[in-house]
Amino acid sequence: MHDPATAGMRNRLRRAAGAALRRDEPVVSQRPRHSPYPIRTATHADDRDLRHALDFLLRLGELLLRSGAGSVDVEASIVASATALGLEDVEVSVTYTQVLVSVAVEGSGAPLTDLRIVRVRAVDHNRLVALHQLVLGLTEGSLTPDAAYLRLNAVVRAPKRYPRWVVSGAWGALAAAVAVQLGGGWLLALLTFATTVVIDRLGRRLARRNLPDFYLNFIGAALVTAVAVALTGMGAPVQPGLVVAGGVVLLLPGIALLGAVQDALTGFMVTASARAMEVVLLAAGITGGVAAALIVARQVGVTMTVTPPAPFTLAGLPPRFLSAGVVAAAMAVGLYATMRLLPAVFLLGGFGWVAYLGLDQVLSSPSMARGVVAVAIGMCGQAIASRRRLPALAVVLPAIVPMLPGLTIYSAMLQITQGDSRGGVSGLLLAATESLALAAGAILGEFLLQPLRRGLSRSERRYAGPRMVGPARVLVHRSRRDHGPRRGPAYRRSRRNRGDHTDHRDSVGAGLPG
Repeated sequence: MHDPATAGMRNRLRRAAGAALRRDEPVVSQRPRHSPYPIRTATHADDRDLRHALDFLLRLGELLLRSGAGSVDVEASIVASATALGLEDVEVSVTYTQVLVSVAVEGSGAPLTDLRIVRVRAVDHNRLVALHQLVLGLTEGSLTPDAAYLRLNAVVRAPKRYPRWVVSGAWGALAAAVAVQLGGGWLLALLTFATTVVIDRLGRRLARRNLPDFYLNFIGAALVTAVAVALTGMGAPVQPGLVVAGGVVLLLPGIALLGAVQDALTGFMVTASARAMEVVLLAAGITGGVAAALIVARQVGVTMTVTPPAPFTLAGLPPRFLSAGVVAAAMAVGLYATMRLLPAVFLLGGFGWVAYLGLDQVLSSPSMARGVVAVAIGMCGQAIASRRRLPALAVVLPAIVPMLPGLTIYSAMLQITQGDSRGGVSGLLLAATESLALAAGAILGEFLLQPLRRGLSRSERRYAGPRMVGPARVLVHRSRRDHGPRRGPAYRRSRRNRGDHTDHRDSVGAGLPG
């Protein structure tokens, strides 16, 4: 005779026994979505190795944040590395100036927690590439924990890829190419190159005295505008406004803007607010410097004008394509990107600018044209980065620089100093809109290229945004004991089909050695 009470008790005991067995299975605490890092399920790390593993994760996160990675990039890289090291319960908190990692200690109620403060930032795409490949090697199993620790030390000690004079030359080439891109001649390009190199060297000297970036941008923008004023006063047969446009594009905080938009889209609102404030301050320094020089020019009787860019013609496409490509490649060199990236960045920057010119004629909307082209650049950059096992940021960021609105900012400030405040403010808002369209479009392009993963539970369907290496989904960890829906027959069948019935203890070693 069937007893419902006995059957119910039997089912409850069976579920309790199954839950107790599952507690000892290794789990992945936070799983990056659409990441190039393979998910390696490791056994628990020994308690004696936890501190060494924690130190490794903190140093990794600090270097990523210092080198220009976004917050979601840092978090996903730490999570992937922690999983490969056998740390199943890891919480990561990333803000603009600190990285905090907390690791659960088995048998103890208090977790092991530590943090690193990031006081100095120096964007270095060569270092980002090295760190990205380190995490790839660790998660793929080609690097042991010992080797990963040694590789991280080597990345810290590695010198800059290019000497300082090469970087100064790259910044000069960038500004000169912007002038040619907007319709300037070779004489104007040479003047812009020389001016930018001098300003860069002066900025380096002032930076050694710990002068804030706001004042560095103010001084740089004022000097480049003063050169344009001097050329106008001497009656030089050039377009001085293009000199200012080249300098402004160089000074514009494109890196901070891209990071602010990415952090806002991925849910890091505190960090996004800090980056946005940085963008506002740096942009205010640029506009203030341009305005100060223009006011002085008006006082001494020099009348400044803005020459619009040359109209779109098929005959003018080759020099514009080449100059835009040089802008992108020079930006990549200035950010210490690897040499093998330069051809791809050159082509993306050149084709992106030509596509923008064509779309602007069709859409009659610079902001929309920039956004559409940025989406295409984001998709192409993500494809190139995935194929070459590189962070997409190193490809996408330089490629969108040719479309930054340097001439729009100069025109707006000239209108303000000439008494047309309404037109000047409208111009500045237009420049801000165009910049945001570039950043948002590039990030959307990276996301759209990623394959959609199916079968995720509703609790997992939270878009965490594009990473340094593509979109990532970071799940809030819940202990195995607290997981909600119990796994049914469908899950067990899928595990058998994947071969997950093998002994997990043989898959990965745990922890970092002392």
